[in-house]
Amino acid sequence: MILIIGSSHDDVLYYETLLSKKHNELLFDKYPVTFGRLFNQDIALVSEVYTNYISSVITSYFIDKYFVILVVSVGTCVGYSKNVQFGDIVLSRQVMLSDVDQIAVRPVSLGQIPNGFPSFFKSEVDIRTVITNALNTRTTHRYIDGTFFSSNTFYTREAQLEPLKINGTLTAQDNDVVFDCTFGGVALACQMNHVAFVALKVVETNLGHPMDYQEYSQVLSVYVEVGKVIASSIGDIGRTDILEG
Repeated sequence: MILIIGSSHDDVLYYETLLSKKHNELLFDKYPVTFGRLFNQDIALVSEVYTNYISSVITSYFIDKYFVILVVSVGTCVGYSKNVQFGDIVLSRQVMLSDVDQIAVRPVSLGQIPNGFPSFFKSEVDIRTVITNALNTRTTHRYIDGTFFSSNTFYTREAQLEPLKINGTLTAQDNDVVFDCTFGGVALACQMNHVAFVALKVVETNLGHPMDYQEYSQVLSVYVEVGKVIASSIGDIGRTDILEG
């Protein structure tokens, strides 16, 4: 099974139109799930997922109950770096749990959970390669390889980021950085269960810039392109053995 997780229903709506043999369920009496088939793959779509707490629980539930080979986090993110523009498609290179800080009590880095966890969870190279190939053939839209800072806090102001900075920057390069509130939980659950994970999201706004309705309508148009890329990637995964264990 491939699990696709979004926040709003808009995040997963395109994929619903592609599925065959669809049926719907309500997980934990709160979260809509659509099951179906696409390119001979079992697919599950989950929406209304907000915060890393919930995305981690839902991802773990599916991994425990089904044979999940890949989890894809979709939806929107907030741009931070100057090179990240409104409407960009962002493919995850890595993600940090940016609201984790155990430095005062353990010999760890910011964002690092004690007991052997990495500071950054990295998306698998093989999956990124498949999606990159689809991005190059299925869309002419601009895309970047991004570093996600994922937190249960929706950042809106630069002042909120001061505790995360080292020598005035978030990372050594401070490029290609975006924020979201769900991908970190997905990555953590997948890391613990040895399941592949990736995010492909659209920049809905930049830090400190309020979004209006007209801009959101533009984001929805990019969703279709992202959907085509992910659907093509699912087909390519089905024709290869890169996720066979």
